[in-house]
Amino acid sequence: MQLKDIKRLYRLYMNGIVSQSMRLKGAEYRVNFGLTLPLLRRIAEQIPPSKEIAEELWNDRGVRESMLLAPMVYPIEEYTQADAQRWVENMPNIEVADFCCKYLFAHLSYASQLTTRWVESSQEMIAYTALRLAYSLLPAIDDEAWLRHMADKAIMAAHGESSLTASAARRFLTESLLMPHAGKIVVEQLHKADNIDNNWRENLIALYDEEC
Repeated sequence: MQLKDIKRLYRLYMNGIVSQSMRLKGAEYRVNFGLTLPLLRRIAEQIPPSKEIAEELWNDRGVRESMLLAPMVYPIEEYTQADAQRWVENMPNIEVADFCCKYLFAHLSYASQLTTRWVESSQEMIAYTALRLAYSLLPAIDDEAWLRHMADKAIMAAHGESSLTASAARRFLTESLLMPHAGKIVVEQLHKADNIDNNWRENLIALYDEEC
């Protein structure tokens, strides 16, 4: 299947109402066909996994559906850390970041290494992607050193000025506290943290206590 064939499917399934709604909510794409997740999955199932077509989709920048499909059809075993770094440095928005994390990054054997590197970035979208990916990894990871490191970074980011990074950080912390092992570590790091609001700290700890 070639890109022109895939774009015919965009036009076949396009939804002007969804596209217009997204534009009104501030979604910034040069072209937006308004395809929903079930339709994107249906199209992805018709595309044989291919590095070449995935890269072609990724480079079809400005077209929402192409950038969302790219991580869904990239063969995981062929995706390198250099590829991941190149993609994250060109991440256009949180919707694309979320798709990359869910359908590609979270399945990489070196995913946790990406989070620890990216979370240090001064670029908001890269830091957001790191915390969003960390959230995706929570159910399958039991590395205490990684959990402590990411918890510390999330606690700091949750109080930062960046609304995107702060949102991802709060989500990571909340989901961690719903898991016994991860929650225990997050609570320990919350107790150690300096310069954070005590009411916020106690509310998070109370969430963990309720789950326990």
